[in-house]
Amino acid sequence: MNRELANAVILLEQGIQQSNRPEDRKLASDYLAALAPLLASAVLEEDILSRLDDIERLFGHSWIVDPKPFQNAFDSWRKFREEYEAFALGGMTVNERLYALSTLDDYTKAVKERNFDRMEQLLRRARVDQPSILRIITNAKESNG
Repeated sequence: MNRELANAVILLEQGIQQSNRPEDRKLASDYLAALAPLLASAVLEEDILSRLDDIERLFGHSWIVDPKPFQNAFDSWRKFREEYEAFALGGMTVNERLYALSTLDDYTKAVKERNFDRMEQLLRRARVDQPSILRIITNAKESNG
């Protein structure tokens, strides 16, 4: 699993070498600076689940002009995140998953407001399987809340 994160780092470095845009090279260097401590923590088997959204925000709030040299790096990042979240959340209860993702308060608010769409969205984010989501939502709808 950490191999995908390491691969993303290597591919970002390769993208920097291939890019013809100085602004993209600078931004990708910032990405590398953010990923390096994450990779080190992952290799040391520290829990990094709460830090994944920070990286995602960095990627989402900055724009590479020519993404082609960096596409494989972003693909590796997405694969790593998918694998890591599945691993990290796999042995947890629903409440533990929501807490680990810092979404428990948001979920509790959605339950109180009977916002079933938001509940479902948060349960999906916590990687709850669809049959369980349906049971949870159905039970919430049937309760007198």
